[in-house]
Amino acid sequence: MKKLILLLFTIATTTNLFSQKTFASTDPNYKIHVEAGEAALIAEQYDDCLVAYESAFKIKQTSVLSTLRAAACAYSGDNKPMLEIYLNKAFDLNWDQAKGIFKNYTEFAYLQESDFAKTIDSRWEKAAKASGIDMELMAEFKEIQRTDQEQRGYMREIQDKYGWDSPQMDSLWKIQTAADEANLARIEEVIAEHGYPGKSLVGASNMGTAFLVIQHSNQEAQEKYLPVLKKAADDGEVRWSSVALLIDRVLLGQDKKQTYGSQVNSDKETGEYFFSPIENPFQIDSIRNTVGLGPLQNYADNWEFQWDPAKHVARHKK
Repeated sequence: MKKLILLLFTIATTTNLFSQKTFASTDPNYKIHVEAGEAALIAEQYDDCLVAYESAFKIKQTSVLSTLRAAACAYSGDNKPMLEIYLNKAFDLNWDQAKGIFKNYTEFAYLQESDFAKTIDSRWEKAAKASGIDMELMAEFKEIQRTDQEQRGYMREIQDKYGWDSPQMDSLWKIQTAADEANLARIEEVIAEHGYPGKSLVGASNMGTAFLVIQHSNQEAQEKYLPVLKKAADDGEVRWSSVALLIDRVLLGQDKKQTYGSQVNSDKETGEYFFSPIENPFQIDSIRNTVGLGPLQNYADNWEFQWDPAKHVARHKK
């Protein structure tokens, strides 16, 4: 059966189809410096890049991405002392995320066959082994994540081109449904053996994999494992921002209104995107903030429609 709600999910270590630009600090000078650093990296002005990031990091340094960009500038500018400092910092911040960011952000493409890439790989492997995670299970989860996302990655384009009820969409769903069923069976085995397979078992880049599979499963499985996911979020094994999406989907499956506004639908006649019913539309941004989600308009921008709470209420009164 086709899913009624069209929503694509990605994980932090992949290039996010629905990413929004956020910054580690709200200080406007921080934003100025990191944007200057990124621009200098792309322009191959490596000394200027290092100066910009040095200024930014005097304000705050919690971003793995910005720290890796600074490391790339140091490597490309042959500044070995700063290269070592920034690589150490990036892996201290989040060793698992560091490799995923390096592999998936386009500004690092020119370094993928370099000694810099070999250093990233060796540091990642060393950190992974030292962390005590299950390396074999982590590799398996990467494949599960790939199959969970593979056909979904085409659905927005196919829907816009051929329509939701087209043979092309039917073909995608047949392939994806088979993968979803196999993935859920495996995730259930792992949960039965280990509990929720989160950050400490499969690493930060895979802690959302089981969530994705459950999110894309049937209502019965979603309701069954929602308490498991809530506990995992409380324990720091998965992000609360991820669990919020499952909460919304479960609520809608129970014919209730969603809490966090994560579920988007489309009008079959006009193709217009809109949010499925929201419990408190006029307070939604503050509610989303409690679980680390940004303003709802930023989310709506991914589908290029305007969030208007009054219009939302009127639509769902009809």
